Amino acid sequence: KQAITTGGVTYREQPWHKECFVCTGCKKQLSGQRFTSRDEFAYCLSCFCNLYAKKCAGCTNPISGIGGTKYISFEERQWHNDCFNCKKCSLSLVGRGFLTERDDILCPECGKDI
Repeated sequence: KQAITTGGVTYREQPWHKECFVCTGCKKQLSGQRFTSRDEFAYCLSCFCNLYAKKCAGCTNPISGIGGTKYISFEERQWHNDCFNCKKCSLSLVGRGFLTERDDILCPECGKDI
């Protein structure tokens, strides 16, 4: 609530001291950093991914979609492109047909006996 004399930041048409414009989660300064928001609260990318991003069914890490990251979505699950592989032979299934067996995804060759 104090006057800004130098180094101000504008976010959502509101002025902030750069020292006061921080991540809602970890309180790291966001000035000059990539960040995003949810429900009017600003978050660093790490906090946002940990709190809100969907988790990859392969590696369980967050899928941010930031920077053009591509991912696969099937039913209620998502995978990073690099994680969308046959459970048995590890063949990439991106752009290919696949079968499911419970939580596993399989290439047609490995899944032919299910």
